Amino acid sequence: MKQVFISLIFLLLICVSCTERVVFMHEKVTPEYAEVVSKDDVHAFSDTLITPYIYTKVSSLRMLPVKEKKQKFVELLLPSVLLAQHDLNQKIKRLEHVENWLKQHPNYIKSDSIFLFDLYKQYKCSEINELKSRLKPHPVSIVLGQAALESGWGSSRFFEEANNVFGIWSYNSGENRIKALRQRDSTNIYVRRYSSLEESVCDYYRTIARVPAYKEFRTERELSNDPNKLIPLLYAYSEVGKDYTKKLNRLIKNNNLAQYNCYSIDKKFVQTETIELAQLSKFPLKNLY
Repeated sequence: MKQVFISLIFLLLICVSCTERVVFMHEKVTPEYAEVVSKDDVHAFSDTLITPYIYTKVSSLRMLPVKEKKQKFVELLLPSVLLAQHDLNQKIKRLEHVENWLKQHPNYIKSDSIFLFDLYKQYKCSEINELKSRLKPHPVSIVLGQAALESGWGSSRFFEEANNVFGIWSYNSGENRIKALRQRDSTNIYVRRYSSLEESVCDYYRTIARVPAYKEFRTERELSNDPNKLIPLLYAYSEVGKDYTKKLNRLIKNNNLAQYNCYSIDKKFVQTETIELAQLSKFPLKNLY
């Protein structure tokens, strides 16, 4: 009887003490979706606050006059770049929450551990600091510049038929992809097909984050956002190496792409939501797992 009484008291204490809510404040963007059949379907912007359009279908900009083609290309792509950067920054913010939690507690919250190890698997690393380094976004101007080079300012077949802005190849026959018209050393080449421009941008950032050839770039990116320091370290993106980075640097400067580094998503489309990670007792966390 005494043992039952003690057990009841123990359970009561747990119920009384389970009042500490562990939450994470997440900034959620609600995007608009659009398709482009003609140039008039591209939504222009007049200031630095951008409506977060996700374009799921685009048409080639090849036939437009050069100046108009470039402007339409930026208007198409910039919202997706800002959305991708926002998502990466939110992940980093969550990782910092995990770090702060672990400074004061002996164990992970279960939802945090799932979040963390999911990212470890996706980004091929095993430490929080390394993960934060891989997730850190680099300036918009560099992304726009590479996108313009790889797609010919929205003129390429890959851009029009596959939403593939960066010419990223596919090595997996099981994924959605299209075949290139040319072969390399008698071998067929395939590029990935994406559901939207935003998906293409996210995959580009993931490629930069995971591929060993960009380690030097990622290291410098932790220290600086200066395109003049970062661009030369992208030599591995193309077979022509330093000639590629010189061309990229000229393109960014000649088209004043640096102006877009200060653009941001219109706050009207951003909502702060509270994510409840756990309802904890004052007893050791090991009791939760």
